[in-house]
Amino acid sequence: MMVSRSVGLDLILERLGRQGTSPLEAGAMRDVLAEDFAGRSPDSLSEAEWLRALGRMGAVKQTGNAGMK
Repeated sequence: MMVSRSVGLDLILERLGRQGTSPLEAGAMRDVLAEDFAGRSPDSLSEAEWLRALGRMGAVKQTGNAGMK
C-alpha cells in the first residue's frame, strides 16, 4: 500500500508497532509520510528516511502541522 493522507493507519501501525503507538501518533506519521514520501510504501523507506520521519512525527504530534521541514 502506498502512502497518502487518505490511507488507513494499519500499515503505519504495523511499522511503528501496534502495542506502543497511539492513533494520534500513527496519524501524525501518516501526515509526515504523505508529505515526504507520497506514493511509496512505508516498507520501502530506508532506516535513515524512517528515522527522519519519526523525528518530524514528534513535532507534528505537538503542533499538528506536518508542513515544517
